[in-house]
Amino acid sequence: MSKKKKVEPLFLLSSDSLSSYGLDLVFQMAKDAGYDGVDLALWKNFDSWNTSYVKKLVTKHEMPVKVVQTSESINIKEMHKALDICESIGADTIAINAPKIFNLKAYSYLSDNLERLRDEYPQIKFSIINPEDANLFALPIPKYRFANVVEIIKKHGSYLGLDVANLDSDAFEDDFMRKLAQFVPYTSVIYFSDKTKLGKWHVLPGDGVLKLPAFLKKLKSTGYDRYFSTKIVLDKKDLADGDKVLTILTQAREYYKKNYEDLKEE
Repeated sequence: MSKKKKVEPLFLLSSDSLSSYGLDLVFQMAKDAGYDGVDLALWKNFDSWNTSYVKKLVTKHEMPVKVVQTSESINIKEMHKALDICESIGADTIAINAPKIFNLKAYSYLSDNLERLRDEYPQIKFSIINPEDANLFALPIPKYRFANVVEIIKKHGSYLGLDVANLDSDAFEDDFMRKLAQFVPYTSVIYFSDKTKLGKWHVLPGDGVLKLPAFLKKLKSTGYDRYFSTKIVLDKKDLADGDKVLTILTQAREYYKKNYEDLKEE
């Protein structure tokens, strides 16, 4: 009997990294930097709401959209657009940025509709992205309704869009790393970036303080086979220099290749 071929994760570019760029250029940058596809952030590029245009870009650049990402102010209109795009281009994951605690309308929409959406669209992995400084368990005074990572999975029955840089640093290096294998089956996409000692989020991997190589090494041993998505905050000065942006995106891709793809399992 032949051994089943292992499926490697795909490395995507989250389009909100290039929010001031037209979507055509985003796809081109992703291709030039060696990415496997695009994570489409609906609220960052106005043309991302044009389903037929997105489909044309997928064909033109031969770059699939695997994840459709919604805003923290999710509502029925945005969710229907996300589902429409998924159906049109074959994306299988909707990643929802967690509403802030004061956004009761968005929170209520998710709480009231997630179960129905899961049943109605079983081919879609509805996922909630953990917000900044999210912990694994209950926080004394949570800033966000979805601050508790375990609650995201258990109470709301969703998948986790794991934003590594948004995790509390201590929780990431201690609790989360220790229990990583338990979270992998419920994780649909990993937003991959670093954070600095001063608390600057979503910087280039290797430019911060997170122990990302150790995280990737342990993650590979779990057999994770879903998506990574590069989410980097670039300042306006960098965004104005297309060559520099391409260099930064390529560096992120090479970091992943060196510390994950080329890593030999023990």
